[in-house]
Amino acid sequence: MQHLTSKKPAKCAICGSEESTPGTYPMVIGVGRICMNCAMQKVRCEVCGDEVKRLTSSRFQGRTLCLKDHMKEVEKYKQHIVKTYDEENEPLTTILEKVMKEQPEGYTLVTIRRGRNSTHVWEAEYEKTEIFQSRCS
Repeated sequence: MQHLTSKKPAKCAICGSEESTPGTYPMVIGVGRICMNCAMQKVRCEVCGDEVKRLTSSRFQGRTLCLKDHMKEVEKYKQHIVKTYDEENEPLTTILEKVMKEQPEGYTLVTIRRGRNSTHVWEAEYEKTEIFQSRCS
């Protein structure tokens, strides 16, 4: 999922083989550098059950995930989410309704403000509910 180069030969995190040229083994999040043989092996996503190549998977919170579910899980751990709305595309009253209706699950609306250096963009900032409650207690 992440391709980074290294300066010295790496060992495959799965089978232990050593790369002949530094930087040829791709990096898989939560696994480490792996050889192309191991990268092409199929693994099963522990959330949706899809089979994907190990190269396009990750290990996150101890589970093997496909790219789609990895992004969803990472999103869950974000403390703040900012959504933008354009007043040129919809009226302010509609934006305010959307801000309340489309509130992400597990988040509390903290503020609605004008976008930086903008006369028509609005930003709605949400914070993880448990963080918000602990700060306000």
